Amino acid sequence: MTNQHNPSSATPIHPDSPFQVVIVVCLTAILCYLAARLGGVLVIRPEMIWPVWPGCALLVAILLLLPGTVWPAVLIAGLSGFALYDAQESLPVRAIVLLLVADTIEILIAALGVRFAFGGLPHLKNVTSLAKYALFAVILAPVSVATAATSALVGDSWWIGFFTEALALLTLTPAILSWAEIAGSSIRKPGVRYLEAASMCIGISILSYFTFVAPGSESRPAMLYSLVPFLLWAALRFGITGVSNSITLVAFVSILGAIHKRGPFTADTPVHNVLSLQLFLLVAAASFMVLAAVVEQHKAAEQLLGESERTVRASEERLRLAQQAARIGTFECNVRTGVATWTPELESMYGLPPGTFGQTKTAFANLIHPDDRAQVMELSDRATKTGQPTTGEWRVLVPDGSIRWIAGRWQVFMNEAGEPLRVLGVNLDVTERKRAETALVEMNCTLQEQTALLQSREELLKIFVKNVPAGVAMLDRDMRYLQVSDRWCSDYRVESSQVIGRSHYEMFPDLPERWKEMHRLALKGETLRAEEDRWDRQGGPTTWLRWEIRPWRTPGGVVGGLLIFAEDITHRKQMEEALSGMSRKLIESQEQERARIGRELHDDINQRLAMLAVELEQLQDNPSEVQSRIQELRSRTAEISDDVQALSHELHSSKLEYLGVVAGMKSWCREFGERHKMQIGFRSQVLAPLPFDIGLSLFRVLQEALHNAAKHSRVKRVEVQLAEYSDEIHLIVRDSGAGFDVEAARQGTGLGLTSMQERVRLMNGTTTVESKPMQGTTIHARIPLGPEPSQRAAG
Repeated sequence: MTNQHNPSSATPIHPDSPFQVVIVVCLTAILCYLAARLGGVLVIRPEMIWPVWPGCALLVAILLLLPGTVWPAVLIAGLSGFALYDAQESLPVRAIVLLLVADTIEILIAALGVRFAFGGLPHLKNVTSLAKYALFAVILAPVSVATAATSALVGDSWWIGFFTEALALLTLTPAILSWAEIAGSSIRKPGVRYLEAASMCIGISILSYFTFVAPGSESRPAMLYSLVPFLLWAALRFGITGVSNSITLVAFVSILGAIHKRGPFTADTPVHNVLSLQLFLLVAAASFMVLAAVVEQHKAAEQLLGESERTVRASEERLRLAQQAARIGTFECNVRTGVATWTPELESMYGLPPGTFGQTKTAFANLIHPDDRAQVMELSDRATKTGQPTTGEWRVLVPDGSIRWIAGRWQVFMNEAGEPLRVLGVNLDVTERKRAETALVEMNCTLQEQTALLQSREELLKIFVKNVPAGVAMLDRDMRYLQVSDRWCSDYRVESSQVIGRSHYEMFPDLPERWKEMHRLALKGETLRAEEDRWDRQGGPTTWLRWEIRPWRTPGGVVGGLLIFAEDITHRKQMEEALSGMSRKLIESQEQERARIGRELHDDINQRLAMLAVELEQLQDNPSEVQSRIQELRSRTAEISDDVQALSHELHSSKLEYLGVVAGMKSWCREFGERHKMQIGFRSQVLAPLPFDIGLSLFRVLQEALHNAAKHSRVKRVEVQLAEYSDEIHLIVRDSGAGFDVEAARQGTGLGLTSMQERVRLMNGTTTVESKPMQGTTIHARIPLGPEPSQRAAG
């Protein structure tokens, strides 16, 4: 819950939650009940006359301290406290209802009227604000209670009821508001101020006791005047706050005296005594509160006047300091009398001793440079004739031999007859400005020359960048393109008109952060390069670049931007990776071939030779069987020899050299068919001998194709065709077997298709493979031949 003093705030207490609202409502009910009990203590019995009723005044103060949104709940809580007290006093129900209705009307008139008049808390700092508060709270509001009290309480006086409420609202409500203001204020008074207030309260309490309560006080009415000095003290030193609290203190003490039949207000009937006491307190409170308001208003006016005077003096002092700092001087001259006044700045501006400026017009003219004198005098004569504001600049010959520049502005004021009356003007020393302008002109000339040189150099650099046969970009320090080469535009598929002036990071938003760091290092003067660098582009393929970043400098040696050299080496990297993969596959192929040969030698030929050796040993032990077994051993030795010869032909076919390519391939097909129990249909349409290198390549393709067919096709017949068409040699191997998925085979680990294609590619030929599962396989190799058959090397 906020409780801070803020003059601009309508309500200093703001309950921020329902829990805080409940606390405020409960406290209000308790305080209003206690206020009613206090009013009961201050009643004159048995007549039941209330000189003052603090309950409504307290509730009005509480409402003014709270926002309007919680008023209904707070008002009901306060009236509940009053009703509880009235019920304990055994008042009739009709009287209780009438008093509560009257209290409600009074409280609402006072609270709403004050809130409307002041827009929030009342600040009684002048007579006007005090009058507005008195109109709603002291005059209009108590009327309802006074009328209801005369109807509810037998024998009650309307005036006493009116004064009861008016006195409380005039003194107690402002006192409570002042306590809240002091409690919530962030500005603390000096300790002496609090000591003075305590002394005043103690003095008033002592005098009030001897005036209203002490034995024999009823015989000393003159003691009433002893309170005047203290009330004056409260009004003059503490304002409305001091008077409201002082009168509240006097009221409570005087009422206690009246209750105990003491004091000056006990000589007549109780009604007249209470009425006299109320009138005394109201007159004293009103008089001294008006006095306090007048005093505070006077203090505020003096403070405002003092602030104005201080502001004027400060403004004059600032103007004076500004004139001194800016070297500005003013002058005034009465044309008729010739009396002139001026500021000391003019004398120092013209290099004159004090009191010697402006004696005569001729003396002033002699201060001006001879080259400017006629112009200034002409301006002066024109201003005298027209009375229009005039400005000009001129040089002054200072006695020390230097020259200063003065800027002047003046006006001649005329009388009703159009005659010159007086001249007002101001002079400003603009020597530094003129020097700065001269230096600026010289600097501009130098900068223009340097700019032209720089532009020429930059233009040459841009022309070089534009036409260099490489991917080059020239950027400024903000990484915006100044120029790009044609190759750069070609590599990145952009137009130079779309690039110039745009940010490099805007063109390539997916640049790696490490490259941006390279740019920052290059802008500091470093040169960086990379022979190959990978760029994983967003939404695109991976790109490999070879780049170099170097700063370019202005003629002054300052880094003006960057030059980026970039070459797309993606294709080269792909070729290298493909070559590396091919080399790896060839090595694997060699290893596989070696393993196959090793298995052939170990598992077949070696085993058969071992068995042959064992049988020969057995024959050595049985010489009688040699003659009968010799033929069998001879056949088996021939088979081993044939197999070794076939394996040798697999590795190197000498028939290609001796018989020629066609005959060698045909012979090998026959041998292969016999070994694998297959029919190889070989047809040839080649008229002239083939070069050995072409024949060898086709032979290896044939070997790989037939091996694959024997291993995977699951058929016993393969067609082989060797033909010559349009200066090309064609090898076609076709079977009608199981077939396979060509793309899956290319992605697999096998090297058969790859080795065939590579062999043909090395001869500038092409290889096509057509196959589908269960639809057979066709391998077609084409190799170009030389233009003339005579140029072929016979095989």
